[in-house]
Amino acid sequence: MELQRFIAAVGLAVISAPAWFGQTTAHPKAFAVASVKLNTSVHGAINNKFGPDSMRWTNISLKSLIETAYGLTDYQVAGAAGWTDSERWDVDAKCDGPASFAEKLEMLRSLLEERFHLQFRRETRQLPSLRLEIAKNGPKLATARPEDADHKWGTRVDRGLLEMSGATMPMLVFWLSSQLNLPVVDNTGLTGTYDLRLEWAQDVKLADAGGDPSSTDGEQSIFAAVEAQLGLKLVAVKSPVEVLAIEHAERASGN
Repeated sequence: MELQRFIAAVGLAVISAPAWFGQTTAHPKAFAVASVKLNTSVHGAINNKFGPDSMRWTNISLKSLIETAYGLTDYQVAGAAGWTDSERWDVDAKCDGPASFAEKLEMLRSLLEERFHLQFRRETRQLPSLRLEIAKNGPKLATARPEDADHKWGTRVDRGLLEMSGATMPMLVFWLSSQLNLPVVDNTGLTGTYDLRLEWAQDVKLADAGGDPSSTDGEQSIFAAVEAQLGLKLVAVKSPVEVLAIEHAERASGN
């Protein structure tokens, strides 16, 4: 159920206006205490640990913190300097009591403005996108089995494999957008709940969404797999996307 919980938390930013769009940048909530330090290790993995009254990140870039704080994906953050993506930080923050995940994100936004002097503007830009449509021969989607003691809804992802139980089209669109790092717009009109399985060859290279969908040995790209296995189709288009354009950011200098 992790994908469902995450989608609910971030408000499906990739297919609708993010919660922050059109709001002021005032954040009345702030962490009671927070440490922000440059990470100089060679460790490549990002780690996080959330407690009822804490939020801890290890080896995370400022750009990733911005994406997390505002519920955005990579293509929705524009104008960021190179160091915001290459330099890594350790953030250890405590609240003055138990706080919800949404409240912690609000505190994180406040921290970014205070420690990194983050300033930005909000824009809507026409960006390369994908539109999810029903393919020529119709959808190939099984209605979801009801949840019971032997069957729980959720998502399993592995290399070249996606299994979703109890999935809606917004959930599938969110996952496809994250996988392809492009905005994906749902144009299927499907409102049901489905169990689905998608397998593709992750190493198949595509020039673009309209390119040859299969490799020479017949392995399917994710575009071909969506059409062949789900009866849906990804079409290359341009669409309006809300972006956060960075105007100013500084390296955090102290705690």
